[in-house]
Amino acid sequence: MFRRPAADDSPWVCVYRASGPTDVYLVRDWLERNEVPCQVRGESLMTLRGEIPIPEVWPSIWVLREYASVAEDLVRTFEGPALVHPEWVCSNCGEQNGATFGSCWSCGQDSPFIAGET
Repeated sequence: MFRRPAADDSPWVCVYRASGPTDVYLVRDWLERNEVPCQVRGESLMTLRGEIPIPEVWPSIWVLREYASVAEDLVRTFEGPALVHPEWVCSNCGEQNGATFGSCWSCGQDSPFIAGET
């Protein structure tokens, strides 16, 4: 797990470093969906690749120290093995959803697999 404080007195801790903007925003959305306040930093540095070391230009996610362990657990879950789920029926609106849908296409309700109901 990647954890780097900005400074000893900083309330923010880096919990994730992505190789591109897509990954960092997917993880950010996952953390926010699980009520972990976070910031994306460094997304504009991608244009500096080659000028400074590549890992230094990767975008990262920072959370408040008190959320760091929860955020790290959520990142591990996010990066974990991909699970194949069956098609499912939304418990909120009754709409049929394909296996690849993490939330209902009609009302936005989380699938029971994401919500941990199964």
